[in-house]
Amino acid sequence: MKRVAFLSFDWDYEIVSEYYLGIQDHLVDRDDLQVVIFSAFGHYYASHKPDASTFEVFSLCTLEDYDGFLIQGNRTWPPEIRQQLIDKAVELGKPVVSINYDLTGAHSVGTNNYMEEYGLVYRVLYDTDRKKPAFVNGLKTSAEAQARAQGYRDACARLGINDARFYQANWQLDAGVVTAKKMLRKRDDLPDAIFCCNDDLAVGVMETLQDAGIRVPEDVVITGFDNREINQRVSPHITTIDRDYRTIAATALRTIEELMDGAEVPDQVFSPAKHVLAASCGYPAVPDSERIHALYETNNSLRRFFEVLGRFQFAILSTESLYAILENCELFSREIDCPNVFLSLNERYIDPKSTSDAQTYGPISRLVARKIRSASACDGNHVYARYETSRILPSDTPLDQPIYTICPLRYNETIIGYIVIEGVPTVMRYGFVAFVLTMLSAAIENARKGMLLKQGIDDARLP
Repeated sequence: MKRVAFLSFDWDYEIVSEYYLGIQDHLVDRDDLQVVIFSAFGHYYASHKPDASTFEVFSLCTLEDYDGFLIQGNRTWPPEIRQQLIDKAVELGKPVVSINYDLTGAHSVGTNNYMEEYGLVYRVLYDTDRKKPAFVNGLKTSAEAQARAQGYRDACARLGINDARFYQANWQLDAGVVTAKKMLRKRDDLPDAIFCCNDDLAVGVMETLQDAGIRVPEDVVITGFDNREINQRVSPHITTIDRDYRTIAATALRTIEELMDGAEVPDQVFSPAKHVLAASCGYPAVPDSERIHALYETNNSLRRFFEVLGRFQFAILSTESLYAILENCELFSREIDCPNVFLSLNERYIDPKSTSDAQTYGPISRLVARKIRSASACDGNHVYARYETSRILPSDTPLDQPIYTICPLRYNETIIGYIVIEGVPTVMRYGFVAFVLTMLSAAIENARKGMLLKQGIDDARLP
């Protein structure tokens, strides 16, 4: 069996979960390929500078144990850390495929941002005969944003439009609101077509203009990019580009397989995208039944998650006992839709003599909670086994399933441990896993501090 490690670091959990599900779909009925996902949870905000502990989960990936690597990360992943991983993999003769980023030493797979934006701008302007377009750009330092902006400019130039306006923003909905307010300062000279670099910006722009009495699409047509779920809650539905993240991930995995087999592969592979022509540009509206069904599914998932989250939060935060916390982890793991879950703690973190060194994973970990059919039991401290961290799991629990997701447990810069999940749980969507891990990490840290405090008091009482 060939093994691929997927090093994932992204702020958008909706997109990330689609990548993971695309990989899972690709592995159905496969017994010759395994993917292990190492998921560091990223942040988008430009002011956020992650510390080294954010990327410590990648140290669990022993490069020699894998035949190929997928890399996916946002701009806040420090380039030197990412490049070190790629360089080491290349030095070992292992192929690397980057998703949606052009990185030195790696093949890239993703959307042709330039051509897709170019095609959408040209088609909308041609079909609607608008003459005063504007573009709301994403983050200035983003290569994807730069490519989309150039596609807009070139499409306008081909149509002979000289007044192609341009607004610099970032990826957030709030930036769309701010940009629309700038446009409204010159209400008598508003653009008649607004092309936004993503759907969040498009929603922010459209709702702000609508609040000011501007009609969409009668007064202005609006487009986005990505076909995000945010589109389901606005009216009219926004014309956008469906990148099909699942297909991107499956294409990346096929590409890494070809490279592992020694095939010649282009440095850049484009995955197909689709223009979603909708009512925000005067095209036929998406049937209400489809939108209602999508919203129903989303609301069901959210309701179910928050029901579980409320019970879990009370269970783990209402006790100071680490043993009780771990018992509740096993109890509530039954409500996660995946076959097996394992929770391991960093021995450097648990050992009071070593906690000052717990900014990295130590050589030994302790398996302290799990959901799996097994006759073995834990000891009085809720420890099933001590094992070498490089194994990921104890030797009697082999990693033999098609896909695993490894998520870190951290508290500030302290490395608590990690969770290994078989498959891709539904709670990965909407950032649910990040919520659960943050809550669990805080509960474990509070219990550890209580244990250390009690131990210090008891030691002080000794004669």
